[in-house]
Amino acid sequence: MNEADYLRIVNFIDETHRKLARLALDQSVGAAQGKTFSDIVPLDSILLSEALISDLRAMAASESDAERKDMVERVFIACMDLSIEAETSSLADMFRFYMEKGRMVVQGEKIPALEIVPWLQNQDSFELREEMRKEIGIFSRAILNPILLSILDILTRTVKEKFGFRGYADYVENKRNSSFEDWRNEFIKFLSDTDDQYFSKARPWVEERLGRPLEDLNRSHALRLLRIDDFDKYFAKNSLMEFVHKTFIGLGLDLARQKDIMIDIDDSPEKTPNAICIPVDLPGEIHVMLKPVGGLVDLEALLHEMGHAFFLRGFSAKSPVEHRRLCRSSALDETFAFLFMQLIENPVWLRDIAKLDTSEADELSAIVGIKRLLLIRRHIGKFLAEMELFQNVVFKDSSCYCKWLNRATGFNYEPDGYLIDMDPDFYSAEYVWAWAGADLVQQHLYDEFGTDWFRKPEAGDFLRQISFEGRKNSLEDALSKFCATTLRMPKFS
Repeated sequence: MNEADYLRIVNFIDETHRKLARLALDQSVGAAQGKTFSDIVPLDSILLSEALISDLRAMAASESDAERKDMVERVFIACMDLSIEAETSSLADMFRFYMEKGRMVVQGEKIPALEIVPWLQNQDSFELREEMRKEIGIFSRAILNPILLSILDILTRTVKEKFGFRGYADYVENKRNSSFEDWRNEFIKFLSDTDDQYFSKARPWVEERLGRPLEDLNRSHALRLLRIDDFDKYFAKNSLMEFVHKTFIGLGLDLARQKDIMIDIDDSPEKTPNAICIPVDLPGEIHVMLKPVGGLVDLEALLHEMGHAFFLRGFSAKSPVEHRRLCRSSALDETFAFLFMQLIENPVWLRDIAKLDTSEADELSAIVGIKRLLLIRRHIGKFLAEMELFQNVVFKDSSCYCKWLNRATGFNYEPDGYLIDMDPDFYSAEYVWAWAGADLVQQHLYDEFGTDWFRKPEAGDFLRQISFEGRKNSLEDALSKFCATTLRMPKFS
């Protein structure tokens, strides 16, 4: 493949991702009008060609320059990812259809499948949460799990037969340039190291909030626990943009004047409940979508997605597509998201921006800290379960999921829900490393600018230095280059 052909492929990938972003945007507001992935990437697309993927693999292998080799590998990976998505797209469309049309019936109330999580988060009745658990189990066994099992089967066969990998875990390891076995060992050690801290804080928190022992509860009740609503009076829907504006203007980003970040927080019924950041152009056009339900949970989600947007808008337009659009890992993207989300754990931010008094700020900060530890451990459990599932390749066996999630969180996890709780691309590990990265970047900000770093334009300048090179740097490289530190798991006091 000559350079001109290579550049045409790169630009075609960029345009394809731009179109897929527009599709995701339309889907998030219920305006897709039946359009799907296959309308943008048909099976005869050049990007799915086995010959092209083979040429890119050979081109990457022949490169002697490390940076150039990495760039070609990103294009090679992007084509393989698109090919995998094309193979599973019809099943993914079917899954999306049933999630959009499915209804759970609890005491005569019909709850849309897409609204299950917010419904459980806001449901005070233990008995009704239990009824919903049973409904979810029926829906998963009868409809969702057969679709998801078929997707896993196609996924595994595609990476083995089409691309020559030993299995899906091997494929993602190669993509990440990482060792899952090393991650496994480090994550298990983290669980052991934080067991006493976690269970000594989680058990009384669960009993106080839910009125029952941790060991007697399942994930349906855990969702209610994580909906911290005792402080919701400070976080009304009509205050969301004020909080976000005050936070980012202190870092030199005036959301009222900029035009590249478009924020949609309308609660229209057609909108999907999942908050999301969708970059159409990098940089240039970034959408943040949120369907508010009221309270702290909205601000957590909005700060998370705005962290993504802050990172993405800082990309240099002169960086190559391979460093703007493509990446081997999303851990650095997610680090920015968690960094801003963790402001809710910062007592100074809670007092200055949210206007809590000192005692309430300290109380909320402590609770959010326990929640963060729970979520890190939960995602470690998910990664360990996913790793074991793909190693054994017995996808109908949910025992590893129940085992590892119980080990990590103490909650009982229903076997019927194991497939819908899995993350594509072992993304659970990306979240874990991003929490670790956010902890380290936050500590650097504290050391250099103080705990009120969100009020310092120079702190914004520092963060923009990290994002300027786009996704060129891995999380490890960014931490070394800008924070003079190495990646490690977060510490909890």
